Amino acid sequence: MRAWDFIKGLKAPIYFTSISPVLIGWAYAQFKISYLVPLLLVVTVSMQAGMNLAMDYYDHSGSRPLRNDDTVFPLGSYFIEKLGVNPSIMRTSFFFMIVLAVVIGLSVVYLTKSLLLLYLGLTAVFLSILYVLPPIKLGTRGLGEIATFFSFGPFPVLGTIIALNYPVTLVEILVSLSLGLLASSIRYLHHLPEDREGGRRIRHFRTIYPVMLVTASIMISVSRALEVTAIVVFAASLVHIAYLPRSPLKIARQTNYVVAIHFLFTMFVVLSILLLGRG
Repeated sequence: MRAWDFIKGLKAPIYFTSISPVLIGWAYAQFKISYLVPLLLVVTVSMQAGMNLAMDYYDHSGSRPLRNDDTVFPLGSYFIEKLGVNPSIMRTSFFFMIVLAVVIGLSVVYLTKSLLLLYLGLTAVFLSILYVLPPIKLGTRGLGEIATFFSFGPFPVLGTIIALNYPVTLVEILVSLSLGLLASSIRYLHHLPEDREGGRRIRHFRTIYPVMLVTASIMISVSRALEVTAIVVFAASLVHIAYLPRSPLKIARQTNYVVAIHFLFTMFVVLSILLLGRG
């Protein structure tokens, strides 16, 4: 298996969405040197890996077609259909990654003695499991963005700050909500072609998607320290929205653009905290 095929199968650039919340939470904790930070990264990355591998497995078992497989963000079971990986290996792999995330997460709870962290973690795991596992499979019922919003926004950002024993203020909450909206935007755009032709999500995409992106920048503008971040994200979002194609399949091919906006948001938030403080 070539490295590039492995990157495409994992949709590797999207993994920044699981690193980003911990990075932002760590920044708000003043980059406190702590062994908890790598543990938190293991939790978020392994959980996302488990979800991605599970989607690959269940896309195959559900006979979902492989599409956009020439991009870094293919739709469908790339590992199984394109690379010939045994489905049983995929099933074992996603189960192992989810168990790893839960075990390390419980270790963090034990080390911090935080019940709030336990509740946030268990809820995140619960939503993640419901996202991929039948019969619920939120990701195929038009509800995947809700699970993505919480699991890649408020829960890991605030959980990181709490784990590192720093206070949570309104600014951190707004930043975590904005990050959740951007993560949901990635999910919405990427999986849009999986909706049926003429479905509600496709029909309302050009209203819902821009609102999600623009709201993410407006919410953080209340903080003087994040005004530049808000302007940059707002401008980048408008340019991206203006050049969206009409076909859902072609729209999904532009996942890299919203991933880049998510990256810009994260980097500017972190730099703003370093230069201007918590705001």
